[in-house]
Amino acid sequence: MALSIYITITILLLHFAYYVQKPLNFLQNALIFMVIAIITRQCVTLMALEWHFFKMTEDHGLFICLLLCRDILTPMVTVLFVNYYVRAKTPFYKMAAFLISLGVLLAAHELAVQFHILTYLKWNFFYTALLKCRFPAFSGWCLKAGNIFTNIGESPK
Repeated sequence: MALSIYITITILLLHFAYYVQKPLNFLQNALIFMVIAIITRQCVTLMALEWHFFKMTEDHGLFICLLLCRDILTPMVTVLFVNYYVRAKTPFYKMAAFLISLGVLLAAHELAVQFHILTYLKWNFFYTALLKCRFPAFSGWCLKAGNIFTNIGESPK
């Protein structure tokens, strides 16, 4: 049940990401996606295996759900956030993009907890919200770093 739900959410999100207008180029989107994927992979690994804040599932089918959430859903939501953030003209729309992306990230994490993919040991939902707030911030930092690297060799405007 959980695997089919995660596959459906992943397919819907990827279709949405394919058809949405993206003001950033492929290189910038790929840089943001890869950096956030590496950060989420490291965060989950450190918190589960080293620090024992929560426990990952032993079931192989549920672990695939964790991989989908960690390696596809979270980076893709942050890529969509950055694209909407760049397109937003007012602070209200920028804050709305942040809150919607944060809501999606928290909902995906809560779904993982409800399906017993992750089990809290020394962790709670408030800590998760604090951690998930950092992903859009990291994606904004990646956007600024990506702009520096992609503008090399261009004449200043």
